[in-house]
Amino acid sequence: MTSRFHAPKRLEPGETLGNFSCGVDMIDQWAAERAPMAAKHGTAVTYVSRAGDGKTAGFYTLSAYSVNRDDIAGGWLRRNTPSRIPAILIGMLGVAEDCQGEGLGWMLLQDAIARAHHIGEQLGSRALIVDPYDDHARSFYEHFGFRPIPGSDSMFLRLV
Repeated sequence: MTSRFHAPKRLEPGETLGNFSCGVDMIDQWAAERAPMAAKHGTAVTYVSRAGDGKTAGFYTLSAYSVNRDDIAGGWLRRNTPSRIPAILIGMLGVAEDCQGEGLGWMLLQDAIARAHHIGEQLGSRALIVDPYDDHARSFYEHFGFRPIPGSDSMFLRLV
């Protein structure tokens, strides 16, 4: 992380993301309403990077996931796999509006990829999955090596 941002740390039960706003309503709403619930109920793990003043600069979430092999039109992700392909999902990734353009999104994604690789080695997971919310997000993930899942709007990064 740059000196302006702290390395991502797990959001613990009882913690919040404060008044986080990245300018994407779906992500902002999830940050405000769902992040604390996910931490409490164990449905997703949120990793938060804070600015020097303690405000949330950005965050991402990881959760266990699986892809139905029959929903994939073909390719590496489908080849030689069980009917439910084990994966890890980046459910949300957002950078606060006042921190955008400083490389934090890429740094958060690098951290998510590193954690997913580690988890995949321990647990067995074929890919890191994202569901981009628009073309801008799709381009971001594509730029960093994610590929479309044939027959789906989702994208994947190979973990094995």
